[in-house]
Amino acid sequence: MISHLALFLLINSKHNVLEFMTLELNSINTALGYGGFMRRMINNMLILFLVVVLVGMTGCQDDVGTGANDKIRVGMVPKVIGINYFDKCAEGAQEVADRYGIELIYKGPTSADAASQVNIIQDMVYQGVDVLAVAPVDPDAVKPILTTAREKGIKVVTFDADAAEDSRDIFVNQVAPEVLGAHIMDNLAELLGGDGQYAIMTASMTADNQNTWIEWMKITQDQKYPGLELVTIIPNDEDQQKAYANTRNLLQAYPDLDGIVAMSTVVGPGAAKAVEALGKNSDIKLYVLSMPNDIRTFVESGTVQMATLWDPFELGALTMEVANILVSEGIIQDDELIGNSGPIQYNEADREVIMGDPLDFTIDNIDAYDF
Repeated sequence: MISHLALFLLINSKHNVLEFMTLELNSINTALGYGGFMRRMINNMLILFLVVVLVGMTGCQDDVGTGANDKIRVGMVPKVIGINYFDKCAEGAQEVADRYGIELIYKGPTSADAASQVNIIQDMVYQGVDVLAVAPVDPDAVKPILTTAREKGIKVVTFDADAAEDSRDIFVNQVAPEVLGAHIMDNLAELLGGDGQYAIMTASMTADNQNTWIEWMKITQDQKYPGLELVTIIPNDEDQQKAYANTRNLLQAYPDLDGIVAMSTVVGPGAAKAVEALGKNSDIKLYVLSMPNDIRTFVESGTVQMATLWDPFELGALTMEVANILVSEGIIQDDELIGNSGPIQYNEADREVIMGDPLDFTIDNIDAYDF
């Protein structure tokens, strides 16, 4: 009889099928002691049966997607799971998925590791999801598998951070990068009085979104704030403990440092804890990109002077709205409402949706926000 393992491989893959059938049939004939004419007759009968099965499978499996009565399946892959920011993105996506009857498959790496993320995306491609929604750890690392997904007919949406433009269908961006970069630099300059040294604590050196924001920060600094000096940029791999240790080392290496910009929702609390532990609250202006709930106590204590972000729940919801539009072959237009978001901006040339403007949180308004 055909082994269960072989049958599983047959059902789940059509590669090397002829080789598989030959090996299995030879095993059967050898076990039964058949040879010559009998062996050829059994081989032909079983091959004919298996070809019929494969033809049926081909009709069902070759086209990625679902039948008319099946749910659309969206695979959502964040940079890392288990952090509040992406948890909120998932909650927003799930709310929209439930409204449309979409099956949301949410899975990501436990650390911001590009290779692990690629493996998860690859699994979803093999599962035959209809849409991939990915926040890339490294745009270069995910490009090949996203390209493969599109070749198989899977729609590819990036959110939070972008991939190579030719490897995705559309990018759902929380804020225009030139707007956010200038916004951060304007706020930092105000905190520092337009003069002083500062450092940037970033998520990783391969994070496309943060690298782009930093470039626009530098442009704004060059144009408007010659008295500011960027002394270093330190990656933290979306790890709060690493951010804590790196901030302590930073403050010891640069005793004249005036300010820190923590560019990640994970990095901000780690940096704040280090500033407090060293008693530097009154010496360092700490400006973070963070959800208000994650940074509230540090704002109230005066350790963090300002935080900036957007609502990640809304970002996840908008991403799922866009995924639904893509798979249903709808149209996205500039300056329109999509679900509960907008009016959004849409750059058709770059295939980029921009959710809105950044939000600032200070001691004066942070209690008005709960996310």
